Amino acid sequence: MRLFAWCLIVSGLVIGSIFVSYAIHATTMHEAVWIQRELQSQDTARLRQLIRDIDEGLRPAGVIVSPWPGVVAGAGVSAFGILLLAIRRLEKV
Repeated sequence: MRLFAWCLIVSGLVIGSIFVSYAIHATTMHEAVWIQRELQSQDTARLRQLIRDIDEGLRPAGVIVSPWPGVVAGAGVSAFGILLLAIRRLEKV
């Protein structure tokens, strides 16, 4: 039971870190698609707005992938493992 609990703790940490890595990668890919779409539009107003947004570090909300669902899921798995470790076995009388 203790081995299973430790596996849950480690897997929760792995789930959280992998999802953060995925969110960073997906956000970068979505941002590249957004920039290409704006550049292909050939509209000067949209291009000016794109340059302004890039200078200010702004992105559309649809471009950003949130890492929080994976972090919360990983924390839940780790918390369950910690709970299993905290449960003490009944001593045989």
